[in-house]
Amino acid sequence: MAEKKRKPLSEVFDQGLEKLVMISPNKKTYDEITSIMFQLYNGNDYGMGNYSLQFFDKTERAWRQGRKKVAKNLGLSLVKNV
Repeated sequence: MAEKKRKPLSEVFDQGLEKLVMISPNKKTYDEITSIMFQLYNGNDYGMGNYSLQFFDKTERAWRQGRKKVAKNLGLSLVKNV
C-alpha cells in the first residue's frame, strides 16, 4: 500500500490560521486566540499540570458547551425520546 504523504507543517499551520480568520468575529478575538496558541507553544500549561490529557479534555468540553450555546441561539434543542 502506498504511504500517505503528509503536508509540510508550515502549510498545516497556514491553513489553520486561515480557518481561524474565517471563524473569528473580529481582530480582537483573533489576537486573543493566537496569543493563547503562542503561549501554549512556549510551554505555558495554564496550571493544568498533566498538560496533554487535561488540554484535550478542556478543548472537548469547550466544543460541546459552545455547540449547545450555538444551538440555543439558533432556537434548536435536543429532545430525548422516552
